[in-house]
Amino acid sequence: MFKKSLFKDLTFADIHTQYSDPHDAERFFFDLKWKDGFVCSKCGHTHYTTVVRKNGSLRTVYQCAHCGHQESVTAGTALESTKAPLFSWILVMFAYVISKTGTSAKYISDLTGVSYHTTKLMLRKIKQAQKQDNETHIAVDCDAIELDVFSYGGKKHGKRGWGAEGKVNVAAAVIRQYVWEDTNGDEEVFEAADAVKFKIAGSENKTELKKFLEEAVPGDCAVHCDRSSASPALDIAGKLVDVQKSEVDTDRLSSLDHIISSFRSKVQGITHGITLQFLENELADFEWKLSRRKWKKSIHASLGRTLIKGTHQRREGLISHFKGIQEQLATA
Repeated sequence: MFKKSLFKDLTFADIHTQYSDPHDAERFFFDLKWKDGFVCSKCGHTHYTTVVRKNGSLRTVYQCAHCGHQESVTAGTALESTKAPLFSWILVMFAYVISKTGTSAKYISDLTGVSYHTTKLMLRKIKQAQKQDNETHIAVDCDAIELDVFSYGGKKHGKRGWGAEGKVNVAAAVIRQYVWEDTNGDEEVFEAADAVKFKIAGSENKTELKKFLEEAVPGDCAVHCDRSSASPALDIAGKLVDVQKSEVDTDRLSSLDHIISSFRSKVQGITHGITLQFLENELADFEWKLSRRKWKKSIHASLGRTLIKGTHQRREGLISHFKGIQEQLATA
């Protein structure tokens, strides 16, 4: 389950050594929030004093020396108002990112000692922050896009295929770059998968695919798709569509097929399936990790930075959000 090669120089023992002290754990997030030193979010001043809370909280409050504005390292982030120690967040984050694809809240709870309900809430906040980060993570270097739409959901009696009850359609696009390699004096071109973008789509139609491509990728990329997606995609303005590209090697799966298969295996193998209301969270997690898989040792800090940039969502808000999705699916 865990890909040790990514973290051979960083272990749970190192995490305990470096961050078990509350002040060291706070410093970890301080450096992520203010990498060049404290900056007041209200006036932009860089000088501050620390305030000791009367209730004896270990969470430091930083007061701007210019305007008197007070904030902590978690203020204005996805961690705002958290009651869990910051060290517990670091432990859960580390257990979360060192898994090759994903792992369950129960396993992380057993591994870190953080309670199951707290771990589950942490993971939901992490995945919501990942979703927000994915929306701002736009591909700038793109040579080609491999496009397809797949359905997700359990087997039920009644209509099969598109429009079946209990299923949703997900548009997927692999962002690729051309790599030139000199093999025995002959120059060969390979298409390396750089990132993936997902979007839950209402149906496999021209409007949905066009909107998805305009939001996810630059306009000067070639689009590769199979015949099932060709008709809706052919009229996408500014795109060069190659219908045959994905059908040349009929005996091999494309990169996108591998990614879709890996996503299904991850959800089924780690969480033993999910209800559709949590599908966007799992897609966000898979997209975030695949797009940053080359970052290796910095991915732990990257997840912390994603939480720092994320917006605060209370437990009640998250519950209401997923209930809303469930109601939409029920009436769809």
